[in-house]
Amino acid sequence: MIAEREIAKLFTSNCLNAVAGNDFFALKKLKLHEIANQYQAQTFEELYENAYKTLSKNYRNEYIYKNIIARNILLGRHSLNSSILLSEFRVGTNKADLVLLNGCSTCYEIKTEYDSLVRLNDQLTSYLKLFDKVNVVCSYQMLESVLHLAPIEVGVIVLTDTNTLKTIREPIQTERLDIELMMKSLRKNEYQVIAEKLYKLKIDVPNTRLYELCEKIIKSHDPKIVKKEFLSTLKVTRKNNAKAISSLPNSLTNALISFKFKPNDIQNLIKTFSEKNLNVLPNFEGKIK
Repeated sequence: MIAEREIAKLFTSNCLNAVAGNDFFALKKLKLHEIANQYQAQTFEELYENAYKTLSKNYRNEYIYKNIIARNILLGRHSLNSSILLSEFRVGTNKADLVLLNGCSTCYEIKTEYDSLVRLNDQLTSYLKLFDKVNVVCSYQMLESVLHLAPIEVGVIVLTDTNTLKTIREPIQTERLDIELMMKSLRKNEYQVIAEKLYKLKIDVPNTRLYELCEKIIKSHDPKIVKKEFLSTLKVTRKNNAKAISSLPNSLTNALISFKFKPNDIQNLIKTFSEKNLNVLPNFEGKIK
């Protein structure tokens, strides 16, 4: 039997890029052949469906949490037409696990049973300075500690044993916005777009002066207006690939949100997972001989 930690590697960027690029030597190293044989999988879709079921039951790592949030909240309650989900969004020295942007910004910090809570206070303190709502999503094993550590404004959600999301405490929407923190979280083109929208003029200065000028313009405006521009800009610059998400298995939703793929690799993944007669085992064995 292949250990769950090995099976979890199927849902890594390295493995999925190897699948997209037909890199069978990399897939051999990742034990794809043995895992497919264990499940008696005849297609990549069968392989990933069975692997995801195993992990959802026996090894709920961060990928599983993220995928459930993406499926249940982004796609279950909202729409890819009006909302986007960001993964590992930089906030100062921290990275927010997931950030949902629609009419407001909602942060989801994940703490699985395999995680430590040592940095939780620092993480939540920074997220509360930037996002409208902040939640911790955790296992039941972590619940008591999370409730003790998290500020009262922070919502707490549990991933139940049946893989549903149960709200224990609702988040309180904050009005705070740390402009300096926001600026450092954005790419150059993003804070320039926000500044130009507020300034209502094109900004044409040397790169050495751009950051300082944009920050000055943004700080001179009402934080509520800045927040709206922050949301609308990111929803354009970091839009999720709706076509890929709808074309690939549900188990890969988080991969398409969290990992970077070239356009050709996305097309290759869609083609590979749509093949209903592809027999993984002979195909794989033939390639590695």
